[in-house]
Amino acid sequence: MHTERDQIWGKQSDPQQAAAEETKKFDPKAFALELRDDIQQNRIKLPTLPALSLEALVVVNDAGSSMADVARMISKDTSMAARLVRYANSPLYRGISNVASVKAAITRIGMDAVKHAILSLAMRDVFTTGFRSIQVRMEALWKHSVVVATKSALLAGYFPHLNRDEAMLAGLIHDVGAIPILIKAKDHQFLLDDEKKLDKLVEALHMSVGKFMLSFWNFDPAMIDVAASHDKLDRKPAGEQVDYVDIVQVANILSYEQCEGHRLSRIDTGKIPAFQRVGIDLIAQFRQRPAGQEELDIGVALH
Repeated sequence: MHTERDQIWGKQSDPQQAAAEETKKFDPKAFALELRDDIQQNRIKLPTLPALSLEALVVVNDAGSSMADVARMISKDTSMAARLVRYANSPLYRGISNVASVKAAITRIGMDAVKHAILSLAMRDVFTTGFRSIQVRMEALWKHSVVVATKSALLAGYFPHLNRDEAMLAGLIHDVGAIPILIKAKDHQFLLDDEKKLDKLVEALHMSVGKFMLSFWNFDPAMIDVAASHDKLDRKPAGEQVDYVDIVQVANILSYEQCEGHRLSRIDTGKIPAFQRVGIDLIAQFRQRPAGQEELDIGVALH
């Protein structure tokens, strides 16, 4: 019966066989090159920073702008305004009393730090997708990035030459290269069906894609370096001072300490150069602090 039907209509495709054939033909290098071209030619729908956030950054970067000018621009975006006020009331900046206005929030944070605060608060939209097939992965990626960002900001507080807001942003963007990979992976069902294979692809490509993506967006070199190097645990920086890559590497590994089965949960941190540069004793002290609520409050400010 099947033979006669196949002769008339043609042999029906086997979904499992089709997926197996696609897996065999899949070339990660070709995927990466195509993804790079897609980003350059705007063929892939990447999440973008909100337009009002970008306008606010232009005002912040204008030497002639006053605090009132910045507050006026941020206030046009009610969501951003609310986030900035929550951020100013977070443990990073909390004063004797809470601030209630955008202008008061900017006064507390400081004009120099507002740029990085705006970028950090706008990143939530970058990790949002309308593609249902990758929503769970994107949400998990955002939650992980928030954990790393809060730890990075708190760790940076131990080093006077580092800025906590930059460290926060560094933690949020360290895995940003995974976003276009996930968006492109939605067109390859076998990748969505095989989480381990997708994980390996993200692990292999996300740093180079993140570097390319942030360069394309004209981010600061220090942030691009974080995206490009945060998983290079044997990294040897040119300078002797602790930098944002060191901070994010430590924060990232600490974020996985309770995740059994993850490769970073089993690593010997004493042998990692970033842990040595940040300081084994300092990190031990950081681990022991009762900061659960403090990190939670900072994380809430980013949502």
